[in-house]
Amino acid sequence: MNIRLLISCFFALHAFLLQPTMAEESIASEADNTLPASEQSYPIHVFKKDSPEASADPIKITSIFGTQQLKLYHLPFEDGYPTGPFEMLGNQHFLFVTKCGEVYFTKLEDELKIIKTGKSLTKFIPGGEDSVDESRIKNLVYCKDLSGVKDSLLINNSLFVAYTTWDEQQNGARLAVSEFEVDIPNADILFKREIYLSRPAIKEPFLGHQVGGKLVMGESNHILYLSIGDFSKPERVQDKTTSIGKVIRIDLQRLNAEVYATGIRSPSGGLFFDKESNELWLSEHGPRGGDEINLIKKGKNYGWPIVSYGTIYERDGMSNYYGNKFNNHEGFEKPAMTFLPSIGVGQIAKYPSTGKNDYWDHDYFVAGMAALQLYRIKKEGTNLVYAEPVLSGYRIRAIKIDAQGNFYLKTDHNQFLVSE
Repeated sequence: MNIRLLISCFFALHAFLLQPTMAEESIASEADNTLPASEQSYPIHVFKKDSPEASADPIKITSIFGTQQLKLYHLPFEDGYPTGPFEMLGNQHFLFVTKCGEVYFTKLEDELKIIKTGKSLTKFIPGGEDSVDESRIKNLVYCKDLSGVKDSLLINNSLFVAYTTWDEQQNGARLAVSEFEVDIPNADILFKREIYLSRPAIKEPFLGHQVGGKLVMGESNHILYLSIGDFSKPERVQDKTTSIGKVIRIDLQRLNAEVYATGIRSPSGGLFFDKESNELWLSEHGPRGGDEINLIKKGKNYGWPIVSYGTIYERDGMSNYYGNKFNNHEGFEKPAMTFLPSIGVGQIAKYPSTGKNDYWDHDYFVAGMAALQLYRIKKEGTNLVYAEPVLSGYRIRAIKIDAQGNFYLKTDHNQFLVSE
């Protein structure tokens, strides 16, 4: 049978049965009816306040091979869910980009303080036919429901941002990447150019947390990698005429893009390029179970939606409507590590060789958002040997580790944890 027809048949019913609860958004119990209606489809623990007992205890990354103490700060602004990324500007200055594209320049002292009030990611466009102005400001970010800013990447004074945007002509959403110039002394940013737009425009309904949008600089400072999810349209992933469910390699000098790998479901966790080993790593949310960490190789197919080590989110009495190739990965590139049950696998960061802790050198630290965990993953060559939980109780959205081995963790509870 034609493979495209087979996939279309499997997912015609899936589109009808689409549910908002996926690996990252998994809920341990039924929805809390006391929550506002707009929040009842989100994970319950996202909206729980920190308990006094938890905040009073010392916070430590605790491994059997060492510890590192953290200090908790609260963001001086509110971010929506799923929350946006941050960048380190040096000298305890940080730039935060919220889900809906507001930008905050901050400084860390006794507390995290705003240097400049947030502004939205915008650009100037020509005025309309009936406009009295030659140009007008357009907000770039489409942040309805779970859509919004997905990642950022600061290289020198250039800030690359991946976000969902609305195509008014096609009446659908796309994943966009734009470059902004960052003026650090004056705490300002300026739109520079659009780098990339996914195709096709996806009409509603779709799941905004499955668009991917993770960025990483590759083998040089003009090669950018971007992960694109399936937008909850899995039948489009194996279609070579779309960028859905693909890893894209972008040449920033020529502004040309190519499909680097395919078969990706929901790369909402992290994309990491290991410059020491020249390896590209991606963390990906599986369906029910089957969260993956993949070593991404050029031209390889990672199987979605044909195979997965997980299964599906299904309604009572319905089974196997995705087909019969789940709980295996035969015929496609296999993940380096799989998590069952799903942990809501998040960003990846590498611990450098600092002389502080030889046991952690070159290991990866990976967030488990749904599991409220931070894991240390032992790496030997291209093998990921084990995952050790080292910090519990925080839904970590973004991770950075500096050259001195200091951790910077941003959570979906508007918290910022920093090594002491």
